[in-house]
Amino acid sequence: MLQLFLRQPWLRRLSAALLGLLLGVALVALWGWWNARSLRVLAADLRLAYETHDAAAMERLFCWDGVDATTRARIRLVILQEYELPVASVVVRPLSLLDRQPGPGLRPNLPPAATIEVAYDTSDRLSAAYLAGRDGFRHRLIVMLPAN
Repeated sequence: MLQLFLRQPWLRRLSAALLGLLLGVALVALWGWWNARSLRVLAADLRLAYETHDAAAMERLFCWDGVDATTRARIRLVILQEYELPVASVVVRPLSLLDRQPGPGLRPNLPPAATIEVAYDTSDRLSAAYLAGRDGFRHRLIVMLPAN
């Protein structure tokens, strides 16, 4: 049987193509699983930072590439204002069409990959949405910077 396989070039090419296709599908599935896992970990870390009222941990979830000291101080102030609120849910959502577009005069410091929505357990159901982008093999929260 093996000799028959080795003698038929079309059969070798067909099996090599099928093996390549299976390997490609497996790699795409693995990369998709890794991306989804990374976003879930970021959302879980964000929820934990809220629940433990750890502003430093929350600050570590952001990508600070290209962020000046003034913008970082403003974000720190927002973190300190929000992290006292009780959290009802933290959910990862795909990007909407609006999330894919930079705001007027703004640009993200990472390419957006998903939105992480935080719903607070307050009487008026406040919520916040964070853009998340891939920074190497993990995801981080995005900071919007002035467009240059």
